[in-house]
Amino acid sequence: MKKSVFFFCTILIFNFQLVAEHTKLPALNYNTQFYTSKADTAQFKKHDPKKASWLALIPGAGQIYNKKYWKLPIVYGGLGASGFLVYYYANRAIPLTKEYVARVNGEIEKLNPDWADISNETILEDRNYYRRNMEISIAAFAIVFALSVLDACVDAHLFYYDVSDDLSLGIKPKLDYTPFFGTITPSLALVIKF
Repeated sequence: MKKSVFFFCTILIFNFQLVAEHTKLPALNYNTQFYTSKADTAQFKKHDPKKASWLALIPGAGQIYNKKYWKLPIVYGGLGASGFLVYYYANRAIPLTKEYVARVNGEIEKLNPDWADISNETILEDRNYYRRNMEISIAAFAIVFALSVLDACVDAHLFYYDVSDDLSLGIKPKLDYTPFFGTITPSLALVIKF
């Protein structure tokens, strides 16, 4: 039993050394890696998350900068729907507010004759209903706008993120240091490559 454990540990350490030797940096290729001409650097533009965030203050401009054109209908649809609801509920709440104030103050000339048979409590309840929905719509508009700015910023940060089809799981040797015992323990590690 001790011989098999010793054999397993030496194989692990030997494999670890082989992996460490093969993962060293290759020799420098001075033609391509470090010496680039000004024409090469002029062609490469860095995608800037700050610029995307500032552009996103104009609705949809951040998504256009990130070349995510399919998100434009979502941004404009969310802003348009919530903006329309603000307009709709405001057009209902404002006349009801004026009617209620005119009734409470006794200004008979400002009363709407269409609402003569409706009680003050009903006018107040309707006004509160439309006003509450208008405020929710304003909050929805602000949330959609903030999310579009956040989306543009996150997309700009992940613009160069490599999404390849080569997702693999490998087993590699690993050395763990245990500070309590002061020993190095060889082990196997599952490594996900992406």
